[in-house]
Amino acid sequence: MRSGCKARMRPDFPQAPFRDPRKAEENWLRLEKRLPTALRKPLGPLLGQSPDPDGALNLLERYTQAASPDLLRELGRRPSGLTYLTAAFAYGSLLAEGFLTEPSLVLQFARDRRFTELRPREGLMEDYARFATTHSASDLPANLGLFKRRNYVRIGLKDVLGLATLADVTLELSELADVLLAQALLKADQELGKRYGQPQYRDAQGRVARSGFSIVSLGKLGGNELNYSSDIDLLFLYARDGETAGSGEPESAPASSVVMNKEYFVRLAQSVTQRLTQATSSGPVFRVDLRLRPEGNAGDLVLSLGATLDYYARRARDWELQMLIKARHSAGDARLTRAFLRGVESHIYRSPAHSEAVESVLTSRERSSQHLRESGRETLDVKREAGGIRDVEFLTQCLQRLYGARDPWVRSGGTLHALRKLNDKQLLSDRDYAALTTAYEFLRKVEHRIQLDRGQQSHRLPSEPEALDRLARRMGIEAAGEQEPGPSLVSRVNEILESVREVYVRWIHPGFGDRPAAAFELKPAATGGDSGRHSYAATLRHLESHSPELARRVREAALAPRARARVAGFVTALLGSADSLALIRESPVAVERAVKILRVSEYLSDLLIRHPQDLAVLANDVAQPLSAAQLDMCLEPAPGMGSAAGAGSGEQVGAASRAGAGPRPAPAFPWAVEEHLGSREKMALLRTGFRARVLELGARDCAQAQNVFDSLGRWSDLAASSVATAFSIALTMLQDARRCDVPFAVLGFGRLGLNEFDLGSDADLVFVAASHTTPEERLGGMRLAEKVIEALSSYTRDGSVFAVDTRLRPRGSEGELVVTEDALVDYAAASAHPWEALTYLKACPIAGNAEVGWRVIARLTDRLFEHFAGDPDLARALQEMRRRLEKEPKGRLSPTKTAPGGYYDVDFAVSYLRLRHHLGVPAGSNMRQQIAALASAGILSDRDAETLESGGTFMRAVDHAARLVTGKSARKLFERPGQAEGAEYLLRLWGYISRDDGPLSRLHEVQQEVREVYCRVVA
Repeated sequence: MRSGCKARMRPDFPQAPFRDPRKAEENWLRLEKRLPTALRKPLGPLLGQSPDPDGALNLLERYTQAASPDLLRELGRRPSGLTYLTAAFAYGSLLAEGFLTEPSLVLQFARDRRFTELRPREGLMEDYARFATTHSASDLPANLGLFKRRNYVRIGLKDVLGLATLADVTLELSELADVLLAQALLKADQELGKRYGQPQYRDAQGRVARSGFSIVSLGKLGGNELNYSSDIDLLFLYARDGETAGSGEPESAPASSVVMNKEYFVRLAQSVTQRLTQATSSGPVFRVDLRLRPEGNAGDLVLSLGATLDYYARRARDWELQMLIKARHSAGDARLTRAFLRGVESHIYRSPAHSEAVESVLTSRERSSQHLRESGRETLDVKREAGGIRDVEFLTQCLQRLYGARDPWVRSGGTLHALRKLNDKQLLSDRDYAALTTAYEFLRKVEHRIQLDRGQQSHRLPSEPEALDRLARRMGIEAAGEQEPGPSLVSRVNEILESVREVYVRWIHPGFGDRPAAAFELKPAATGGDSGRHSYAATLRHLESHSPELARRVREAALAPRARARVAGFVTALLGSADSLALIRESPVAVERAVKILRVSEYLSDLLIRHPQDLAVLANDVAQPLSAAQLDMCLEPAPGMGSAAGAGSGEQVGAASRAGAGPRPAPAFPWAVEEHLGSREKMALLRTGFRARVLELGARDCAQAQNVFDSLGRWSDLAASSVATAFSIALTMLQDARRCDVPFAVLGFGRLGLNEFDLGSDADLVFVAASHTTPEERLGGMRLAEKVIEALSSYTRDGSVFAVDTRLRPRGSEGELVVTEDALVDYAAASAHPWEALTYLKACPIAGNAEVGWRVIARLTDRLFEHFAGDPDLARALQEMRRRLEKEPKGRLSPTKTAPGGYYDVDFAVSYLRLRHHLGVPAGSNMRQQIAALASAGILSDRDAETLESGGTFMRAVDHAARLVTGKSARKLFERPGQAEGAEYLLRLWGYISRDDGPLSRLHEVQQEVREVYCRVVA
């Protein structure tokens, strides 16, 4: 066996599994002469958890030789710095060289209160501006290389400490590359501008204008998926032909200083490339690959926008179009890049025949396979191997091209984002989604660990047994009995590759191989149980050296094995943040709430681990429902619209709602109207504020018994507040150019209008303008609606708020995005189908002009009652629609919603009775309140009302529990054991099942009872 024994030569010697104990003790003897006493105690547990304690101790001893005594004394006052050093030295040369070359760098990280957070592009630009003030401006390549190395150490350190997800790591690496590209472009343009003047052209009005230039990123950089040793694939564009202004004054400019725009931009592209690829003491900034441009190496280095669009419209091969899925703006003129992306989008997503898309992928894949055969196969290549990283990326792009033409939602440059979107739209099953995302994240992590080790562009597992074992430990895989970790890693990689091959063949080449698909099973990597160096027990021992009280509370929680892995990740995140450690010492209630989240919810645990700073929201008292005085919601009171007498009319609906029965709360984020903040800052704050509130509401739901409708009301308030906030931000964005004063309201439909919005729900919105508005004003309203959707649903570094669905407007996706009040009401009266009537009954104003909002609700409800109350075919039409919903494909049939006896039975029965009997209820009334109104009016018997109310409540509770555990609705309930445990725990906590009940058996009973009432009512 190669595993080392523990050295016990000295009582103070770290009890770590050194492979060479004698050499380790020699290093320790030299180290303790310089290492502050305060750092020796925590060093033992750190080395005990290290995947390479020998290497970490050896490099740490070298570090103390390079560091000054003052630096080491300061390090003794900042123990988080020792955690950073020990982690960096255990993962290879890329991180180690950064600290050995700049010993003080660790103190910068230890002092940085925002070290664990994502560093956005704007923050990196500010960092570089400060960095540049202390470095010579004459040696730009050296400065770029040094700045890159510092940030690679910072990003890599967060990676190996588990403080960043794969998406976080690749996004930060990509945004860092954008910043470096922007700096190289700025310097090159300044120098060429002094020599030749600005490149110009004359616009349609004859005015002289600057011709823009942009750098479009492709490949991994374009997808925001850069790794530690990627080439960067670039495409250079310029806007218009013309000539430069010449140097100096135009009258005296020598003819030689005037060149054609294309020549200027060719020189500019060459200068940028030279600065990035030039050798420096830190190595070249990047390897630049320009072969993906039109015509490849045979094509022009730089093309005009018109020539580029013509190429992709007429001559581009299918794989070139597919490659553009990842294209995005990196530097230069963003408007030019946007024009390019808009111009090629229709070609990328023009719904090619399935076989054509497949063949383009297979052709690219064959080229990779050929490279594999030529280079030999001594070890596994996690990128190019069949079933590897490249296959996942190609398959994802192929699916995007197939479905992206009809559903723009699935268009995304990033692989993980694209897979999630395909799954959200049920275009990729949960089974395939789990297989592909698990494989991609695991293989990319292996790739990153390989590259951190040597700082080289490699994707192959090492062939030397010791190096393979070390890589396995860096992946969290320990020895299992007599088997070393290296073979376990190889076995795990082979399992992952096979799972991807099975999905790949089924989608891309059905019929190939004619072999049955292997049973799907996600097998966690061996981690040594509760006794290895990365075990739960080892994590708690490590925690004790920093916070004994927290360690005690975690032990007392008696967590299940699946929750312990989440605790280990949470503890690692905490130890990387001095502020979080201080908070847990001062606020035990935050710790208790966090532990309850970790016990139950995979999704909320992931939020907490990725954003440990959000722990602060759990220290606050859980927010109570807002008071009536706060229920303004960015909807100004409608003048002259008091309460109306009468029963059941749509006008009563509006009056009752205005009286306080159903409005939504005001924006939960008051900074939305603060003038000193820009729109981008407000959008970022909206996302981070929404995320923190999700964590707060989730903690409440995971901790106490409650009625699910009360809980959904709080989630609905958050969603409505977010829409109102997005509305305020959108107004600000339009005020920068042209103010939008259109009488305009945002209506919520579906779960949002019903006050039953939940975690992972889409927001069904319809945008309505007053009928007296002009076409020009409605165009302004359309711009406003687009900005609202962008603020809520666009993916950014801070994530997104939630998806917005606008297809419930008249004529769906083919209708106008902004509909007038009269058009909406007339459609409901003359053209709406019965199922649309059920949808429109759930409408509720969310944001915008109150007078328009409440008036359209009153008119809409009146016209629905007039049109459908006496319709003899209403019941038959609803029954037919219900049968169609029950025939959804198995993978899309929701067990709590669309299945027979599901929530749609409750909805259809209640809405049918409301239409038939002309019963109005306040806008925003949930299903429980509507059932109570039907019973109070004598329309529904007490027994049937109780069946529908209790059945609907239980089904909403099951769905809410599943969403809290997984972050999305469960189309296949309790598919994974850990999810079943968490959901059952919540249902028992809330009082919906007893200790002896099972949720699935209870669900079956409830649905039988509900179906009986539905069949009796809708007859």
